[in-house]
Amino acid sequence: MFISIIGTECSGKKTTLAFLADTLKFQPVALAPKPYLPENTKFFTSVAALLLYATQHWRENFVVCDIDSLADLTLLRKRPFFLLIAIDAPTTIRYKRLQSKCNLVGADAPNLGEFLERQDRERFYSWAKPSDKTTVTTAEAIPFYKIIATADMYIVNSFADQVDYFKHLEQLRLDNPERLRPSWDTYFMLLSELASRRSNCMKRRVGCILVKDNRIISTGYNGSPRGIRNCADGGCPRCNAATPCGQSLHHCLCLHAEENALLEAGRVRVEGKGRCILYCNTCPCLGCAKKIVQVGVQEVVYSQAYGMDELSARVFSEAGVILRQHIPPILKADIEGELFLF
Repeated sequence: MFISIIGTECSGKKTTLAFLADTLKFQPVALAPKPYLPENTKFFTSVAALLLYATQHWRENFVVCDIDSLADLTLLRKRPFFLLIAIDAPTTIRYKRLQSKCNLVGADAPNLGEFLERQDRERFYSWAKPSDKTTVTTAEAIPFYKIIATADMYIVNSFADQVDYFKHLEQLRLDNPERLRPSWDTYFMLLSELASRRSNCMKRRVGCILVKDNRIISTGYNGSPRGIRNCADGGCPRCNAATPCGQSLHHCLCLHAEENALLEAGRVRVEGKGRCILYCNTCPCLGCAKKIVQVGVQEVVYSQAYGMDELSARVFSEAGVILRQHIPPILKADIEGELFLF
């Protein structure tokens, strides 16, 4: 794994590098010597040379903290073992950290107004001063906030104590291989999440993937039946009346994601040779649970809970269908505000 750290001033980039180097034993690499770098840091004359070395030793773990050019990061991102992490923190916390750093070396800290102006300039412009705009290239003029938006992970370091921040980093499991190549469970769960984006139901987005022996046999998402006006366009009176969850379901015109996937696959494709697993980003309701059991699905994997979980679980248990929850590391991070998923 090759991790590159970017972030705002005094957000904790160096601290994060220290955690990766000391705790997770990542090899620090850099383009130029810096006081904060460990003694065992390997230096390279260019990003291309660094990338070549990392590629030749791709089974090892590396971390770099001095590359923030979008062009360079794009070059590194070509490698499947590369992970870009962005570190940020509330502005007032970062200003207090800067004051503490200045006090340690006996330097004068900028006043808050100067600090805020500098942060805005660095985050939303790439040139040193607004008047320098005409002297920079197109690549150099990319605002830093756009570069941060390309990160695979976005970590907010608002911790006052380094020990607490390190505990948080341990919980995130930055070296989890699934961040680079997802497991089958994560792969299919992310696909179900993607399928949910096609939902036309105005109440919630649900996506479903039906799999046999790790091969997709059908997909589904919730919404109005074929030929019926989309729910979000007024096609389902029940949903458009803002009816509470679980009420008047017999008046709902929408098909559930699981129903669509089961109808698309058919009982023959589900029951044939091989193990059939249904992945859904939301736990199936009782009605869908009965249909899932009837067609012969052997296992159900879901990500988000639903109001009928206990009833559905009881049906699955009695029918011998395995029910389990799987929240992919990257989806969990997205929920916690730690990652840009799309």
